[in-house]
Amino acid sequence: MSTPKPVKTTSASAAKASKLLTLVSSRLRVTLVDRRVLVGTFLAFDGHMNMVLSSCEEQRTSEAREEGGLVRESTMRRALGLVILRGENVVSVTVEGQAPVEKRQKAAGQTRGD
Repeated sequence: MSTPKPVKTTSASAAKASKLLTLVSSRLRVTLVDRRVLVGTFLAFDGHMNMVLSSCEEQRTSEAREEGGLVRESTMRRALGLVILRGENVVSVTVEGQAPVEKRQKAAGQTRGD
């Protein structure tokens, strides 16, 4: 049996990873392929850009056409809790609020092995 070869990271993926590391413990708004929006605290990610969010809330916007051609939008919200997102379903990530400095430093230190 052959031993698996280590995965090489490109400079682009390493840059993405370092940017995401600075966002650990931040409040993020994540838009998915199916137009749902999830808002939660960013806990972790991996090389496939799978993400873990805690205290997560789903927001769905739906449109309803009324008589006279008016379009009415309604937003439905529901609490989800802890969520693991598959990276291929993520369209965009927006920072809702930065984590406190102590939490960011602690998260960065844990990933470096300090």
